[in-house]
Amino acid sequence: MAHDHQSGPGFGAGLILGSLIGVLAGVLMAPKPGEETRAQVMEKTAGLRERAEELAGEARGLIREAVEEGKAVASRIKNNQGDYESETNPFEPVER
Repeated sequence: MAHDHQSGPGFGAGLILGSLIGVLAGVLMAPKPGEETRAQVMEKTAGLRERAEELAGEARGLIREAVEEGKAVASRIKNNQGDYESETNPFEPVER
């Protein structure tokens, strides 16, 4: 069984092509300067920052509602103090 070394592009052509691909990949994947990297990070995280601000606003609104509901419950408890036979439960959520 003899090997036919004449078919296909050959080892040398594969070595050169592989080297070129490696150099190209190295250039494309090389680290960027700090300023460019920071700009890219800021660009990619801008959407995350906006979403975090939205969620923080929603959380503030929920906390505000919870505080108002807590004040209403405390007021009902204070008004019903000593009135243990009242049918209203001071811990029931306020209907809006």
